[in-house]
Amino acid sequence: MMTTGWLVALLTALWTIPPVLALIAKQLRPNCNLRTDCPDVSVIVPARNEAAGIQTALRTILKSEGVRLQVIAVDDRSTDATGRLMDEVAAEDPRLQVIHIDSLPAGWLGKNHAMHIGARNATGEYLLFTDGDVVYEPLAICSAVRFLRENRLQHLCLLPRMIPGGVIENCVVAFFGLIFAVGVQLQLIRTRMPFSYAGVGAFNLIDAAFYRQIGGHQPIAMDVLDDVMLGRMVKSNGGRQDFYSAPELLSIRWQPSLWGIVTGLEKNAFASAGYSLPFILFLTVLFFGGMILPWVAVAVLPFHESAGFLVTILIWHGCYGVAAHLSRGGWWLAPLFPVAAGIMAFTYWRSTFITLRRGGVRWRDSFYSLSELRSMRYRGAPRSND
Repeated sequence: MMTTGWLVALLTALWTIPPVLALIAKQLRPNCNLRTDCPDVSVIVPARNEAAGIQTALRTILKSEGVRLQVIAVDDRSTDATGRLMDEVAAEDPRLQVIHIDSLPAGWLGKNHAMHIGARNATGEYLLFTDGDVVYEPLAICSAVRFLRENRLQHLCLLPRMIPGGVIENCVVAFFGLIFAVGVQLQLIRTRMPFSYAGVGAFNLIDAAFYRQIGGHQPIAMDVLDDVMLGRMVKSNGGRQDFYSAPELLSIRWQPSLWGIVTGLEKNAFASAGYSLPFILFLTVLFFGGMILPWVAVAVLPFHESAGFLVTILIWHGCYGVAAHLSRGGWWLAPLFPVAAGIMAFTYWRSTFITLRRGGVRWRDSFYSLSELRSMRYRGAPRSND
């Protein structure tokens, strides 16, 4: 058992520490030369029933400096005042164009279709896909475009600063950030490793010519993980991408409450496992083996046999503390790692159970069958015969 404990500690360290160090290092700060940086950027903002924050989001985008803006706000069949509020902002600034969508064609998810329509009307050299609740600083877009150009990237995704909520909510946000960094192996995202890719719905900046070359949103028309799959499309088609946090440039309240996070991941969690029950079971085994077993071992074994498991616990809590600090929850959340892990495990199994029970996903008041979602899930660019 002593050897097992140290093996678990070693694997945990190799799996978690490098991406957490990358998470610390990859911070994009304001960097824009207003005299020379004036690229054409089309910002596409799909929104459905987001009346609470849409005007603030649009107005902060329109205050951007150092770029020539075209902003396309797409009202995706909203039943609240979202469309009218978009029109009010458009009346104030001719750079904003509003597109109202009244019906959803077959073979498309609502948000994906809205982004497709927005991109079809875009004229900028770069396309920025963003959400209707992100608050922008004036130099955010210019700084991102400059970084993308200087590093010869085709795709750059930025993670906004998370506006804190309740204590347990902050715990789950920090855990999600940690698992995201570990899951994509963040330190490898600039490499050609096909498994290391990312996308962030709040900020996906992409070269317009490359986006159209790889088919735009058509290949991911029915993929619930539209933001992440855009990143996968870029990587599988040979594009260069990167991921950075941008706490000085963007901010967002991810969800309005802890339960909002749980329900918000209802459509995404099972989708992230490829709608595969065996894979969910595999993840559950990893969860218990890597996060629960060490605690049990420390509780029941003498110290000389459980020392490796104790080191594993310290690694997890230390890495989680870093993620909590970076997400503005605070270092002091580190002891609550097991709580956050348990809630996230519940969230994944809840998503799995609900999706299987319904036989599909309900999103934006539309229902998509599981068979359809599975059959049209993006699986990467087709291999060349050359």
